[in-house]
Amino acid sequence: MKTPFKSTSLTTCFAAAAIALTLMSCNDDDSPSTPALGNIAGVASADPQFSTLVGALTKADLVTTLQGTGPFTVFAPNNAAFTKAGITSLDPLTKDALTPILTSHVISGTVKAADVKSGTVKTVNPNNDIYLSKNAEGVFINGNIKVVATDVNASNGVIHVIDNVIVPPTQSLVQVAQGNTNFSELVSLVLAADPAVATALASASANGLTVFAPTNAAFTELYKTTPKATLLAPANKALLTNVLLYHVVPGRVFSTDLPNVSGEVTTANPAGKLTFNLSGGAKVVGKTSGASNITAANILATNGVVHVIDKVLIP
Repeated sequence: MKTPFKSTSLTTCFAAAAIALTLMSCNDDDSPSTPALGNIAGVASADPQFSTLVGALTKADLVTTLQGTGPFTVFAPNNAAFTKAGITSLDPLTKDALTPILTSHVISGTVKAADVKSGTVKTVNPNNDIYLSKNAEGVFINGNIKVVATDVNASNGVIHVIDNVIVPPTQSLVQVAQGNTNFSELVSLVLAADPAVATALASASANGLTVFAPTNAAFTELYKTTPKATLLAPANKALLTNVLLYHVVPGRVFSTDLPNVSGEVTTANPAGKLTFNLSGGAKVVGKTSGASNITAANILATNGVVHVIDKVLIP
């Protein structure tokens, strides 16, 4: 009597197993596949944090572009980024005003976070490149815009979220200095120096220049030991020129690049080099003048970048 019972139990178990496998197979066949990714415009539209961006793209007639084949990499400002940039309403902004701003957030091709490198990047705005800095703290654009989330995938590219809006510069280095009353002493000395100084600042190369700009207060302090009249004396024009050129570094060096800088840095003064000290705040160090604090950084110009310093640098 025991043997038939065992046989029946085994048969029942095999039958149950077969049914279970059949059901599992059916469930696998019927399970939904991974949804297809939407395009960049669709992904942004579906995410509430990009509502201002989507509104701006719509107003600038750029939604269709970001629905295209691409691929594109978009540095997408979230709503908080627009507020941080002082853009609380799109009403005052026309299509013509929005287009150069928005196109400065888009680059051709797909660039994942792991592939980002420091340096100049061309955007789909032909008149405005952006400048990436990658350091231990993350990735930054133009020195003061941080990438806060990366690799949001879309069918035609990738989105990286940023915490501010990229606004193309409209003033040259000279115009930035002339437009700031705190730089009136610097401007007057540049005009008194060899004309090559003003020419170089006005017509920086494609790679741009970095200017460490002393404030009026910094020059006032210098004049206590080196009177302005001494610097302006015709016999000292070469001295004045060399001091001013010592504040200029070839290329665009943003504050977010400084953690990657070691050793001496060449200046426009062939005989003078600078160093940086980042302990307790960013400082630029002159050979005989010592450390000067960088009190304001990353003022972007069309042909370079300005950092404000509180002490005149002496080679």
